Amino acid sequence: MKRKEQLQRHMGKCDLKHPPGDEIYRSGTLSMFEVDGKKNKVYGQNLCYWAKLFLVHESLYYDVNLFLFYVLRECDDRRCHMVGYFSKEKHSEESYNLDCILTLPPYQRKGYGKFLIAFS
Repeated sequence: MKRKEQLQRHMGKCDLKHPPGDEIYRSGTLSMFEVDGKKNKVYGQNLCYWAKLFLVHESLYYDVNLFLFYVLRECDDRRCHMVGYFSKEKHSEESYNLDCILTLPPYQRKGYGKFLIAFS
């Protein structure tokens, strides 16, 4: 969003306070949500678009139905912030444990990437 007013208007209208899906982990200030790409297609696509801003080789945009997304958040005393996510195929013939992984720049070099890999 280009202006602060746009963000404030969005925050006033948007009723999403956490990712869609189930919270599958919580410890201290961290929580992890599992989001089914088939049930939450637009959310999954938006995560992929977001990742494309930071990852050159991210190619998953539209066909998110076959993927699960795991979104890591960190909460402070005011709100929760997305730290990063990883995705994986629901049924991988090669038994891969992740497809894409992203830690957002403000949270890099703090161990969150290792946490996401271990969680996968």
